[in-house]
Amino acid sequence: MRGLDQLRLLWTLSLRSLYSHWFKSLIVGSIMAFGTFLVVLGTAFIDTIERAMAQSITASLAGHLQIYSAKAKDELALYGGQFMGSEDIGRIDDFSQLQAALQDVPGIKAVVPMGIDMATISSPGELERALGSLRTAIRQEQPSLIPALKSQVREILTQMKAEQERSESITDDKEKLKETIALLAGVITDEFWAAFDADPLGKLEFLDTKVAPLAEEGKLIYFRYLGTDLPHFQENFDRFQIVSGEMVPPNQRGFMFNNKFYEEWVKNVCAKNIDTLAKSIFDKGETIEGSATLQALVRQTARQYRRITYHLDAPESAALEAELKKLLPEVQGGLPELLQGFLTFTDQNFKERHTFFYERIAPLIDLYDVHIGDTISITAFTRSGFLKAVNVKLYGTFTFKGLDKSDLAGDHSLMDILTFRELYGLMSEDKKQELAAIKGEVGVKDVAADAAEEALFGEASDAAPVEVKRPASFDEFAGLDLTQERERMKALQAAGFKQDDIDHGLALNAAVVLEQPEQMWSDKTAIEAALKKAGLDLKVVDWQSAAGLVGQFILVIKGVLYIAIFIIFLVALVIINNSMIMATMERVTEIGTMRAIGAQRTMVLAMFLVETTVLGFLAGTGGAAFASLVVKLLATNGVPAPSPELVFLFGGPRLFPELAASNLLLGAVIIVFVSLASTFYPAFLAAQIQPVVAMGQKE
Repeated sequence: MRGLDQLRLLWTLSLRSLYSHWFKSLIVGSIMAFGTFLVVLGTAFIDTIERAMAQSITASLAGHLQIYSAKAKDELALYGGQFMGSEDIGRIDDFSQLQAALQDVPGIKAVVPMGIDMATISSPGELERALGSLRTAIRQEQPSLIPALKSQVREILTQMKAEQERSESITDDKEKLKETIALLAGVITDEFWAAFDADPLGKLEFLDTKVAPLAEEGKLIYFRYLGTDLPHFQENFDRFQIVSGEMVPPNQRGFMFNNKFYEEWVKNVCAKNIDTLAKSIFDKGETIEGSATLQALVRQTARQYRRITYHLDAPESAALEAELKKLLPEVQGGLPELLQGFLTFTDQNFKERHTFFYERIAPLIDLYDVHIGDTISITAFTRSGFLKAVNVKLYGTFTFKGLDKSDLAGDHSLMDILTFRELYGLMSEDKKQELAAIKGEVGVKDVAADAAEEALFGEASDAAPVEVKRPASFDEFAGLDLTQERERMKALQAAGFKQDDIDHGLALNAAVVLEQPEQMWSDKTAIEAALKKAGLDLKVVDWQSAAGLVGQFILVIKGVLYIAIFIIFLVALVIINNSMIMATMERVTEIGTMRAIGAQRTMVLAMFLVETTVLGFLAGTGGAAFASLVVKLLATNGVPAPSPELVFLFGGPRLFPELAASNLLLGAVIIVFVSLASTFYPAFLAAQIQPVVAMGQKE
């Protein structure tokens, strides 16, 4: 009973002291409550962001674990490494060996082959596009399309002539400009187009060789792509969803653009700029008048009016000009001036003109440089360093659900893994046999590296010198028949393949999707053991490491938060310590009297520590309760992501914070530790007070 009575006495004395020194208790308690609030709220946000980012990465691209070569020169970085380029991560020569090694490992839902690289597609210029469409219509004998296409080509040439005439005052080479204008004047006459009907292919060749070089060139579109088993990918990455078009059919070659990339880089420049303005004005509440960036974008859009006029034939131009004159009666001039006036947006007219553009102008033009259903030529550098082009059909666009506004999630497009291998430069058996036949035909011999110099420049050669006749001119394509290569590409595009073709082939890395992600670390150990047993020189990394710099960003956020918490609690420790020392000095008489009537030093020390513990408990409870309320309120509507980067970190456009018991426990542990640490020294001083000192101060 003595121990229980003593504890009851300490409790009573602590409450009495807190009440009698309420102002000091309020100050110290407020600091404790704020610290607890910060810890609970901050850790709840960090844990939620980490879970959200894990969901973003694992459900869209990485899986829970990634496997790649242990001999890799670089670390795997799915979203780009330090220089955001293509890392050398080695390769897995036979994916089926990896599958066989992991087939008996429990907890694995799927193993998906992958390979990431960079490539380009070429977007033709406006004249080149129109001439190409006209050539196709003629060759495919589609007479209903030819008149409109002829009119469109003629309209583009007319506008080119007008542009050249406007530049006459600023050019130095007047003679060359006059020749250009004369050439363009000749190809827009009725006589030229009458002759075109008599010899369409001949006139098309003239336009291609003499006139097309005068037009603006097309552009190269660079993109990052992922080659994979597409049906398997769609099945196991649940954030994947089709936006337009369709999924590449099983066992078929095909390509899909990420919809965000498609909208931002493949779309007509004017339409893309209008979309950007709409997002800023409608979604973010910005104004053109208040934003220098939006004003610059408006000026740029107005200068790009030719991206509209080049898509129109003569009847379409006349109809659009009539409509714009009704809409803009104050603008003088023809269609170019009217379009420039139309595209000069203000806060007052943007909504009306945005609607007009998509209702009246967009249907008349090609909104995208590449259309869904087109066969596109994708070009990439092989691992041997030469350029390789593959023709493949664009089946559609996709996004990762909730991440459609994220630049990071919108960075990768998709293709089947056999096309990826073709671009990677992996030689098929047919190609190897063909190369061996060529070597035999021309007498090529394999020479060791250390004997190469002697073979090339050695004196022991009996061969007679060969006289080389140099042609007066050089044509790199002279005598070259590309028919077989074109036919091979067509056959590749049309031919299907089997699942064995996917499994028994190259992959650069593989994503492992787990049945129970919470057991990731134990599953990782089991996978590593299985790979070692199978003799495969591969390593396994978690999703956070595989994501590269993006995955490490959460560590930066955690570090910033914990440093902020440390600084705040360091300040709190000093304030609490000083407050307790002052309180101790004020209570010298009280403490001395207690010592005089028999209180031991340990009891005085315990009284101060219990007093601080009670204050910390009350303040910590209040701070934690307030943090819980804030988290609950924020979780109701979510915290909006203010930038595309945070959309990825938040796992969507809004973050819905969640409070876990671990957040409350951490807040309680930290506040109790800081409180006791800051109180121990003042409590020790109080325990050293002698009764005679108290009596002397009283007198």
